[in-house]
Amino acid sequence: MSNLTRIAGVAGLFTAAAIAATALGAAPASAYECKGSHHYQTGAGNHPQATVAQMIAKKSWTGKIKSEYGLSWSVWDIAKGKQVTCTPAGGGQTICVARARPCNYVTG
Repeated sequence: MSNLTRIAGVAGLFTAAAIAATALGAAPASAYECKGSHHYQTGAGNHPQATVAQMIAKKSWTGKIKSEYGLSWSVWDIAKGKQVTCTPAGGGQTICVARARPCNYVTG
C-alpha cells in the first residue's frame, strides 16, 4: 500500500468520525418532550452543607417525578426551567428547594 493510499484512508476515517461525532454529539431540541409549564414540581432538601442540601432537593424532585410520571421523565439533567433556591435555616441548616419542568427523551 502506498503512502498516498494510506493517507487517503486515514483522512476518510477522520471524516467519518467527525460526521458521526456531530450526529451523536447533541440531541436536537425536538428529541425532548417536556410537560407543560403548569407541570413544574418541587423537591426540598435540608442539611448543614448547602451543596448536600441542593443534592437532596434534586433527588427529592427526581423521586416525585418518578412516582408521578415514571423513570424516563425523572432525569434532572434534561429538565427545563431548573432552579435551586437555598436559604439559611436555624441551627446551622440550609434548606434548598429544587424546581423544574420534567422532560423525556423521545426515541424514534
